[in-house]
Amino acid sequence: MSVTLILLPIAFAAAAAAGGVGALGAALTANGTQGAERAPEIRVRTRMKDSTLLSDALANLGATELEVSSTRVTATLDGVSLTMTLTEDGVWEAHVESLDDQEVTVLGATELLQRLDGEYAAMVQRAVAEKIRQRAEGSGFELVSETREVDDTVTMVLNVRAGA
Repeated sequence: MSVTLILLPIAFAAAAAAGGVGALGAALTANGTQGAERAPEIRVRTRMKDSTLLSDALANLGATELEVSSTRVTATLDGVSLTMTLTEDGVWEAHVESLDDQEVTVLGATELLQRLDGEYAAMVQRAVAEKIRQRAEGSGFELVSETREVDDTVTMVLNVRAGA
């Protein structure tokens, strides 16, 4: 069995929430077509946009057999095959399929995507913090302090340089 997750960008998800799509793991629809059972689909909010960061996040989670293009990412992780495809609408679809004949549940697939989304968010935060560090001085700022909290939240204090 396999599960397909449709990853809605945060902006789409906010609009969908008004239309009845709730929190992560909202509109579950198990589809059947003329006697053939199709994989259940679930819509999930996500912040994922960049296939390179997505690939890096998967690698950080221990994924192997990564293949990456701008519109498709495939990987093996936790005994499943994960295929993520970017649709023409700019929405990622994630298809999770078992590699060892174990049942893939909606809950298991959703948890996998939540872990991936969390790792992706941490990578985006690191990339943004690095850009701030690199550009601060040239933009008339001085990085006064930087702290990292237990939950990995980064707080930076910047001062405007005199004469900037």
